[in-house]
Amino acid sequence: MDEIVRKVAEAAAGSAAPASAAGSLDREIRFRVRAKTLSRQKKEAEVWNEVDGQPAGSRWAMLCDEGTRIGGDDTAPPPLAYFSAALAF
Repeated sequence: MDEIVRKVAEAAAGSAAPASAAGSLDREIRFRVRAKTLSRQKKEAEVWNEVDGQPAGSRWAMLCDEGTRIGGDDTAPPPLAYFSAALAF
């Protein structure tokens, strides 16, 4: 069985978010995603965040799939499971 979530690349040294003005809550969080279809309903997405156009964290690959009822192979969580978990986090 493939790993459903795996780290593709470590965060680069010095890739922490830049300091903001004292007392400021302003933050810009930008995520990039590259997704591709592997087979039927199974897809893989690579996700990373950027600051000033440069990678600012580790790069992760995640698999998703749909259940057999709607044409998938049930080999990974469906996309809405990731979305639901993100709301809970």
